[in-house]
Amino acid sequence: MSKRILITSIPSWNQNGSNTWSSLFDCFESSDVANIYIDPEMPDSKVASRYFNIREHAVVKSVIFRKTKTGQEVFVTDSHASKKVANEYAKDQKKVKYFLRHRWRIFMWLRELAWKLGVWKSKELDDFITDFQPEVLAFAIENYPYFNRLNEYIIDKYKPKKVIGFLWDDNFTYKQKPHDIIFKIERFFVRRQNKRLVGKCTNILTICPKMKEECDADFGVNSTILTKPIFTKGEFNPVEITTPIRLLYTGKLVIGRDKTIAEVASAIKEINKDEQRVVLDVYTNTILSDKMKSVIDISGCCILHDPVPQSEVFKLQKEAHVLLFAESLSDDDLTARLSFSTKLTDYFAAGKCVWGIGNKDLGPISYISERDAGFVSCDVPSIKDTLHKIVNEPKLVQEYARKAYDCGIKYHNGQEIINKLTNEIIEY
Repeated sequence: MSKRILITSIPSWNQNGSNTWSSLFDCFESSDVANIYIDPEMPDSKVASRYFNIREHAVVKSVIFRKTKTGQEVFVTDSHASKKVANEYAKDQKKVKYFLRHRWRIFMWLRELAWKLGVWKSKELDDFITDFQPEVLAFAIENYPYFNRLNEYIIDKYKPKKVIGFLWDDNFTYKQKPHDIIFKIERFFVRRQNKRLVGKCTNILTICPKMKEECDADFGVNSTILTKPIFTKGEFNPVEITTPIRLLYTGKLVIGRDKTIAEVASAIKEINKDEQRVVLDVYTNTILSDKMKSVIDISGCCILHDPVPQSEVFKLQKEAHVLLFAESLSDDDLTARLSFSTKLTDYFAAGKCVWGIGNKDLGPISYISERDAGFVSCDVPSIKDTLHKIVNEPKLVQEYARKAYDCGIKYHNGQEIINKLTNEIIEY
């Protein structure tokens, strides 16, 4: 029996971002899936049939001008309406460009204040949810109180029979930034809210065993581990390693990842001083400072590109020899300590050598190491050492490509994950 599923998210479902929700719910009829999202971007996923956007810029405006329209249904199949909305989004993106580049605490606090005082609980939002009549609500439990309040509002007012909360980042412990007092004060309030939200869920999903262990202990629940599924086609196909060896990174350069990529670029520059032996292509939608651009974008060594759709990312992965997974090397920011990036499952499915770079205590880095699913570098000297291995031992690159593929088959089998989602979680 089909269920009407409402999924809330901060980003829209589009080909430039994560496709986790799409991969998990692709097996459901699109007429049974709807999405409420925040970011000013046009959705283009075919997994959902209906989309509703709460415009953050309008929410801010509504703090003063109370009659401002803050939400609307977005009709992706109507080209005229889509063009109009896309033009409005382009204006919004220009207005927030500075804030995206400078993610200072004061801006985050002002954002939360605007959502607290703004009129986002609109007639348009209520009409959309009432018309769709969701039986299942699914969402990520985030570090942003405004988004968590949206989900609490839907739960309390519309009382869906199934409420699925997904924890895919450490949004509930004090361990991410152990030396930051202000962070701990902020986390106290987020943690209290998340505990209340978890209590309203019928199912809690976690992304990895370490996350499940800490989540279950903190919240007194029995969560279910669920990762992005991998659907492999055919046997592993080894790729010939040619010169220059091509490294690829696709994704955001936040929480210290920009500095990690800069260290890789510096190491490549050193190894390429006599001839071009390796090149790194970086595709990101992160707005970098001019200073950071200058240390990453190095001619003949590291090339900085604008973001491309997810379908194009998969093509780029096929052309690359080594896929980079970058996190912060610092001990002061352990944001990803309980994470398991969905990017890793894409890397495993591609059957390419994976190179994880970051602090050894971060979830994705320790996962690669524990499964022996790729190269791992946890400091600057080991980045240089690993780069020399990649250049001088191409057979080792092929060996790790096979290990990555086998890890995906064994631990992230798509059919098993979908069966768990549909039979154990969605059904009631």
